[in-house]
Amino acid sequence: MDDLADIYPYVTTTLTRYMIWEPAQSFKELEQIGQKWLIAETKYTDRHFVLRDKETHLFMGLIGVHHLHTSTPEFGLWIREDCHNQGFAKEAIYEVFRWASSHPVQYFLYPVAVENQPSRKLAEFLGGTIAGYKTERKYESVIYHIPPFDIG
Repeated sequence: MDDLADIYPYVTTTLTRYMIWEPAQSFKELEQIGQKWLIAETKYTDRHFVLRDKETHLFMGLIGVHHLHTSTPEFGLWIREDCHNQGFAKEAIYEVFRWASSHPVQYFLYPVAVENQPSRKLAEFLGGTIAGYKTERKYESVIYHIPPFDIG
């Protein structure tokens, strides 16, 4: 909840053009969403990671691992727009992927807009292959299946 003040200014309509959700219309609405995140974490169904610069601690984005209680958890990721194309997402998703792979997982789902090439490259970097397509309200989506990281 302490991170919401840093998160709020960066969730814009241009950022969310490739996401199924829309930006919160107020900080109070974001606080309500944050409360739902905490409940999901308490129930151990979801985990949210706040991404910060290692040196400056500047807020950079979020990664979610959703449906952890299933054999096919789902990744969600966003990086604030002024930090795009700098390699932060790749480094962060890899570390979260390694962590999440310590759970019993058949594969991870990674849905992404067909047109969102940077996110598609992240899924492929993690070993993801296209398993299907889905029509979302705002865009066409491709669903990647990502095998768990081989910890052995």
